[in-house]
Amino acid sequence: MARVMSVGYAVIVASVLFMTPVFSWASDVVAVVPGNTVVQDPAGDLQVRRCSVAQPDLFCSVPPGSPLDLPGWFDIKTAKITEIGGDRVELFIALYEPVPETPPVPFLVYAWQFEGSCVGNVPGDKDGIRVIWDGDVWSANFFVITGCNPRTIVQGDQVDFRFTEDGVRVRVGLADLLGERTSLPWFAVVRRLPFVHPIFTHTVPVDTAPDVLQFNPAPPPALITPEDPAIWSPR
Repeated sequence: MARVMSVGYAVIVASVLFMTPVFSWASDVVAVVPGNTVVQDPAGDLQVRRCSVAQPDLFCSVPPGSPLDLPGWFDIKTAKITEIGGDRVELFIALYEPVPETPPVPFLVYAWQFEGSCVGNVPGDKDGIRVIWDGDVWSANFFVITGCNPRTIVQGDQVDFRFTEDGVRVRVGLADLLGERTSLPWFAVVRRLPFVHPIFTHTVPVDTAPDVLQFNPAPPPALITPEDPAIWSPR
């Protein structure tokens, strides 16, 4: 099996915040057409909230004592999912600054999440794809959030990924991305803290591009036939 599968895909607008209780600026949808969905996100809209050991159940996005002014490689500029041919799909996040080869933080995630989030206890598993820095090496894989309270997450198969001049991209098979779905609700996030944390129970992303809700695969090309049958005439 090419990935860990999920069930259900009920989507409500509130669910696209990926456990982010509030955000200040909306994203701009650039394209929502079969085979291509693109959203632009404004600069400086990060949601930076320090965690507190004294109150580990509060919503927070960065460790205690962390700087509140994060560099541009935490800030989403553009996010998209696009068919690239050969039954392949590219997922891309562009950032306002290039991603360092070895980020000076112990944890960093760029992710595309499907199926909604844990806001409002949306039913069903929530799956996605993430590119992870664990403080030592980069990796990328499918994942499934199998529980919201308490939080549980299951790692799926690894995927191909690559960094570009302005962001990170992942390429997967269209069938692997869709699974049993015919369309795909999605949004992009950047995380400074893991979704499942040993101390803080309500970690949230530092940035979210939430406004693209649905990726629909392009239909197969139509078979074009002439209106009148061709007739061969001897010369």
